[in-house]
Amino acid sequence: MRFPDGFQWGVSTSSFQIEGGADDDGRGASIWDTYCAAPGKVANGDTGRVACDHYHRWAEDLDLIAGLGARIYRFSIMWGRVLPEGVGATNPKGLDFYDRLVDGMLERGLKPWPCLYHWDLPQALQDRGGWTNRDSAGWFADYAALMAGRLADRVENWVTFNEPSVSAWVGHEEGRHAPGLTDPRAAARAAHHINLSHGRAVAVLRDLSPGKGIGFVLPVHKGRTLPQFQERDAHLIRLYEDKWNGVFLDPVYKGRYPDSVLDRMAEHIRPGDMEEINRPVDFLGVNHYFPTYLLPSEEPASWPFRFAEPPKYMRRTEMGWAIDGDAFREVLMILKDEYGNPPVHVTENGGAFIDVAGPDGRVDDQDRIAYYRDYLTGMGRAIAAGADVRSFMPWSLLDNFEWARGYAKRFGLVHVDFQTQKRTPKASYRFMQQVIANNALPSG
Repeated sequence: MRFPDGFQWGVSTSSFQIEGGADDDGRGASIWDTYCAAPGKVANGDTGRVACDHYHRWAEDLDLIAGLGARIYRFSIMWGRVLPEGVGATNPKGLDFYDRLVDGMLERGLKPWPCLYHWDLPQALQDRGGWTNRDSAGWFADYAALMAGRLADRVENWVTFNEPSVSAWVGHEEGRHAPGLTDPRAAARAAHHINLSHGRAVAVLRDLSPGKGIGFVLPVHKGRTLPQFQERDAHLIRLYEDKWNGVFLDPVYKGRYPDSVLDRMAEHIRPGDMEEINRPVDFLGVNHYFPTYLLPSEEPASWPFRFAEPPKYMRRTEMGWAIDGDAFREVLMILKDEYGNPPVHVTENGGAFIDVAGPDGRVDDQDRIAYYRDYLTGMGRAIAAGADVRSFMPWSLLDNFEWARGYAKRFGLVHVDFQTQKRTPKASYRFMQQVIANNALPSG
């Protein structure tokens, strides 16, 4: 399978997951620092205080990206590193770090794709209500203006938010991510304010970074049924997809929330909000890992469906996620058929597997290679059917801090020894080198 001429290849990371440097140069605390400090929240009591020590080893990591043959690097900026209180006084050393990082990318022929928010809200803003506070839209717009003023001369594309659905639903309704709330109404309020923040940031970036691409990143989900699912419950699949996809896609692309969730969102909408959120974007970043199997909820709950285990015949990653490249194809076709076929950049895709180094120190992660073959094939089929997919960025460059799973789950193309910080490219790194060099899946 060959990919279209001009197709682009990159790689993705995020600030809290790799940077470390928690006590260095005036960085402010984030909600994930607080969440990690709460007993029992993160596996093994792990934290992101050191992570991959990218704050000090960034040059080595950029060399690994360049060595892969990638030309796009989607990274995220830690809001609290540049604005320790989230608003007000800036941190010059934090801004200098991202200056050095962007300059280092350009020196290696890499295109910087900064993401302004990848879940690490400054704790000082959470103390003021975080995303449940409508003022968050103004805080975020001011932060976007700061970074545009600093980096716009060297950045061609901006990402406002990574996975706002996870911030809202997992962080405010399920409590499995920071800030750890379990309040459905607060989750809906946070979702709307994040959408509003995105819209205001688009306006700021258009003004201060004219001619540059602007988009956001969403984990686009595909719901699936199990044999015991009754025909009368089929509407639950659409409700699930409206919750996870439509709450964030529809306001941007259609100017409204899906009818099925409007009763949950309406109380948070003020006049003019939907027009602000509906500002045109230049691309959609898509993260996709697995299909979600659903059953009707058997207990009173905020939503009338529940997550179910994938069928036993399905291959799974170490996260327990079903491996199904055709679900990826379906997701891309949903965007083509229901959202006007926007330009799509695949900003995350990958699998966690048990990576065991051999006697020679090499990691022969054939399971991960098989995963990429499956998903790249699904993507290629969608492109052949007319989906406007323009790039692919594996998750992730490095094994890193995987949120509530700590360091137990490894997604990287590069193995990281978290005791010594030694980086070792895996077999999947070599595989992706071949894919990128040939713009095609290698035979085998």
